[in-house]
Amino acid sequence: MFKHLELFTMRAYFRAREEGILPAYLGSTIRGVLGHCMREFACIYPNVKCHLCGHAPECDYAQHFCSPGHEAGAVNPYIICTPVRGKTRWSEGDTLVFDLTLTGKSANSAGIFLDGLQAMSERGWGARQMRFKLEQVTSPHSGQIVWSGGKSWLRNIRPQGLETGGRQAQSVLIRFDSPTRVVVQQQVCESLTFAQIVMAASRRIALLSHAYAGVRMAWDEEGLLREAGRIRTVEESWTRIDFARYSINRPNKLELPAIEGWARFEGDLEPFTAILEAGQRLHIGKNATHGFGHYELFYDR
Repeated sequence: MFKHLELFTMRAYFRAREEGILPAYLGSTIRGVLGHCMREFACIYPNVKCHLCGHAPECDYAQHFCSPGHEAGAVNPYIICTPVRGKTRWSEGDTLVFDLTLTGKSANSAGIFLDGLQAMSERGWGARQMRFKLEQVTSPHSGQIVWSGGKSWLRNIRPQGLETGGRQAQSVLIRFDSPTRVVVQQQVCESLTFAQIVMAASRRIALLSHAYAGVRMAWDEEGLLREAGRIRTVEESWTRIDFARYSINRPNKLELPAIEGWARFEGDLEPFTAILEAGQRLHIGKNATHGFGHYELFYDR
């Protein structure tokens, strides 16, 4: 259903060179280090903000990492997903693993991001400038090597269209395992209805499709959300997370209130399963580039 939107996921393996302390949630930290690395070797006007820079349309950093804005809206074409949660103390030799998923035209320029991952070995991470060394980069979906020991296998970078298959189901359990920020009427939701999840997923699909694949999604959003509103919430549990991160554009920490949790829904789910599966790969809500808004789907059959 969404084959026009190509994806490629790289799994990066880093090893700690020393003891140190990092934030409990690493998505923002990884994004910051990777962004600095890519900006250093791509940006020719470092004192000019991307959205004001006349070189932005030709700049690898602006076009593939820090969106200078699109007609479709400002949305970045990558997602950082870190499976480790709650670990703050790192010892020399500890392994840090994360996935970097690229979408659209950036999936076809994955070599730029691979250069950035290699350069991350030369920078300090976090406030205390902890050092890590890149060991391998793999493609988890194909089971192939992308980079190891200084050698690259660029032929194994093969983006694939986002394939989602519809399925019949009457019940689905959706578990959000990373901080999630879905905003409705300028307020972060404290819990999520099925319609809000579908709305967030469909709008993210539409933004990425327009900005990075040049495709406008021709669906009836109003009708889709009306039908989604008929799906019942039968059980749920949500927890608020008071998340904060540092930003180079702000003197103080940026507060990002979010939630984690789960809900089980019942009804005729077949019209929505393709969208839910796409949202599982692309994440939903604000700050998806940091890994926010990731969920898993569990059907009744």
